[in-house]
Amino acid sequence: MARLGNQGDKWRILFHERRAELSAVAETLLFRKISTEGILDTALMALEGSLFHEVFGPISALRAVVKAAIASGCEVRNSQFQVVSANSMTDGLLGGLPTGTLPWFEHAAYFLREVLHYSRRDTALLLGISDLNVDELNRFARRRMGVPIDSQTPNVNSTRAVRSGHSMAFAAYE
Repeated sequence: MARLGNQGDKWRILFHERRAELSAVAETLLFRKISTEGILDTALMALEGSLFHEVFGPISALRAVVKAAIASGCEVRNSQFQVVSANSMTDGLLGGLPTGTLPWFEHAAYFLREVLHYSRRDTALLLGISDLNVDELNRFARRRMGVPIDSQTPNVNSTRAVRSGHSMAFAAYE
């Protein structure tokens, strides 16, 4: 039991040290203004009983926050037209792009794929949609924001090469 308690302490320390980053990710994925504290608390509670690994701990924390933020907005699935509010991430990771004007699903698909570099399949599973929908939403988001759709971006009829396991989500915690 002391071992699990020790693991919980490690998770709490990690969440405390990475609070700003994890809050920014939660805020970016929320479709309405709610406190990110509840999202972080939910993510932390989901991890406290699991083993902590020094290398994968930060990645697991990020994923838990992503899952908690998406789960908190599950009612958005009933409305494809829900708009994300502008937030601090539009000046940070997204380079000032007008993501605040995108419908929530487009915003979430773009953020998970292009910023956090989640795979198409992982993004689809997290959002509860098909792989093809992820590509389509990402393409719509790019078009709305005026981001060129280059040959690296798949269209709905193509298959995407598997990305390397090394992504921004991993690099942020090295």
